[in-house]
Amino acid sequence: MAKLPPPKVVAVTEAARTGLDVLKRNLVPAPIALLDLVNDLWGFHVAYSLAELRVPDALRAGPRAASAVASELGLDEDALYRVLRAASQLGVCEELPERSFALKPVGRALCSDPQASFRDFIVYMGRHGTRFWRRLPDVIRQGKNAIELETGKQPFEYLTVDPELAEDFNRAMTAVSNIACDAFSAAYDVSFASKVVDIGGGHGRLLASVLQQAPHAQGVLFDAPSVVAGAGPTLQALGVSARVQTVGGDFFAAVPGGGDCYIAKSVIHDWSDSDAQKILGNIRRAMAPKGRVLLYEAIVGLRNSASFAKLLDIEVLVTAGGRERTQDEYRALLAAAGLRLERIVPTAGPMSIIEAYASNSAT
Repeated sequence: MAKLPPPKVVAVTEAARTGLDVLKRNLVPAPIALLDLVNDLWGFHVAYSLAELRVPDALRAGPRAASAVASELGLDEDALYRVLRAASQLGVCEELPERSFALKPVGRALCSDPQASFRDFIVYMGRHGTRFWRRLPDVIRQGKNAIELETGKQPFEYLTVDPELAEDFNRAMTAVSNIACDAFSAAYDVSFASKVVDIGGGHGRLLASVLQQAPHAQGVLFDAPSVVAGAGPTLQALGVSARVQTVGGDFFAAVPGGGDCYIAKSVIHDWSDSDAQKILGNIRRAMAPKGRVLLYEAIVGLRNSASFAKLLDIEVLVTAGGRERTQDEYRALLAAAGLRLERIVPTAGPMSIIEAYASNSAT
């Protein structure tokens, strides 16, 4: 992956891009501004369909005619041409003469990879996310997550009874980690650590990145038994399998002890305050006396400010029943678990690193 720009540069760029979007909405009639939201919906389904059908993979080696791709993949030629033409407007590809198309960088991000690519997140949202997002009005009416309303099961219970969904979910989370881990490592130095425990670490993509930065550290990958069972290929491919112990368990019961660095990426946001306090309390009891906790989460911005976390908050409301939080809310949550928020470290992405210590320890 290309070297990431400094977080401040990213912040300025995002503010400028958001400002242009706001200006555009304010300069057109309100119905036209709303139509842009529909355009976004259409655009997502174009990208999802191409990813689902592995069309970007067929274009990976270079420009090809839509007819040749359709023949190879068993698709309707006219329908594929029209979808690729629409995708060229989204920056996914470029239309060339004679109904040929070449991938652009956005399109290459939709190509598949054995270790998970961002394609897997788009496919997960297309196959499963849209099913539950349509229940948002019911979520608002009843205050329950959409998976519970749709299936009668709690979100993570539902994952355990649908193997296809679980596989799609785990690959999607690894795909997101492929982006987030580089931003984490660039923003935070973990070379101090001798034992890093990744709580809810999935297939270990972030833990592997951290251990590459801390070559003398040992790692513990902790998640549900069915999840860590699939971590081997990722850890092997990234060259850290010899330094990682995989442990299956339930973080509401207990977490592995003795770590001087506990990392939890996008874990706390999945849970209510009371459940989050239980997880954090277990980490507090397990950590070494001078250990630290690093929560990697999106933080809700100021009132009326553009914030990725404000829309991500609705995603977790719909699919997990959790919530995104402000800095002050994280401070209070950590304090209730016997931890002290020390600082917030911005990254070159939409997430920040929340650094905390035991409330009775000195930094």
